[in-house]
Amino acid sequence: MRGHIRKHGKGWVVVVDVGHAEDGKRQQRWHTFRTKGEAEAGLTEILGKLSRDEYIPPTKVTLGEYLRDVWLPSLADRVEAGGLRATTVQQYRTLAETHVAPNLGGVRLRSLTASMLDKLYGELLRTGRQVRPGKSPAGLSPTTVHAVHVTISAALTHAMRKGVLARNVATMADPPRPRDREQAIWTDEQTTRFIDTTKDNRLHALYLLAVTTGMRRGELAGLRWEHIDLDAGKLTVASARVVVGYAVVESGPKTAKGRRTIAIAPGVVEALRAHRRRQLEERLSWGPAWTDTGLVFTREDGTGLHPQYVTWAFQRAAKRAGLPVLPLHALRHGHATAGLRAGVDLHTMSRRLGHSSVAITGDVYSHVVEELDRDAADRTADLLFAPGQQSG
Repeated sequence: MRGHIRKHGKGWVVVVDVGHAEDGKRQQRWHTFRTKGEAEAGLTEILGKLSRDEYIPPTKVTLGEYLRDVWLPSLADRVEAGGLRATTVQQYRTLAETHVAPNLGGVRLRSLTASMLDKLYGELLRTGRQVRPGKSPAGLSPTTVHAVHVTISAALTHAMRKGVLARNVATMADPPRPRDREQAIWTDEQTTRFIDTTKDNRLHALYLLAVTTGMRRGELAGLRWEHIDLDAGKLTVASARVVVGYAVVESGPKTAKGRRTIAIAPGVVEALRAHRRRQLEERLSWGPAWTDTGLVFTREDGTGLHPQYVTWAFQRAAKRAGLPVLPLHALRHGHATAGLRAGVDLHTMSRRLGHSSVAITGDVYSHVVEELDRDAADRTADLLFAPGQQSG
């Protein structure tokens, strides 16, 4: 007999044999039920899972304990192997500590249900934002709550792979959909004005690269001279400086296709040559105190720039130019939008941006693609049905 039921206190338990430990002792697992009928049905189900090698022993570990002690620490190996970015782990940790653990951290992993998750998402949408004392509660955005769902789901998937859970209940939950918000960008005239007004700025070449290549902030801050071929007019995106907490971490590109070689315009090449001359002058001025990091964009002493400083410097420059103050990432969106409208095909733009797939580029810039599709339809109709055209 591999299992049996017995009376235990006010309820019933199913006791099953699950093999032997390394020391040869028999191992048993207990499952608690309220009634004898539930226990009998449970025994049948458990024995069936044992025969199919699908049985997962019960555990008292809570969701909070699994997040803190098992899942989050396991991500460190993936970061070291290059399969996961440190910034992603930091986001998981922040969401888990701020929104998951305080609400569902005490729930046993095996007791977690989709309805519990749905309730959590609803509460976060209504009152999830941390506010100062005396202020009215505020809700998180659907995008942030969806990120909480992704965090929980990733942890539960890990628990399944490790044989702790039989299923991921997050797949049965109903998280809010992230809002599709069109990123505000400058007009072509505004972009030209910004570039003109920053010609004497020490980060002028960085701004030109952002506008003409769509490189990410971390990629710009992590760009090295060894990855630029000025004579050939091209550069390779191979490294990045990203922020984890507030510390700067040297990292690879965001995606596998993020490592890419892209062409740069002649005007950008000249700006980079001028920037290099300026950097060499600073190196001579600082002498032995100058730090050789190999980075293209540095402080006067050669040390690397904090990515957040790059954003602050950009926004100050935009304000001085009398332009709307946007996130630096808006220059990336501006580059993609201008390129697509100028006729650059989606595949080429996806490669220049370092997206993991063309589908992502199409999703992010669907509004531009729809405009181009409408324009193509109108121009084709004008050509086919213009006055004087003969039908054949």
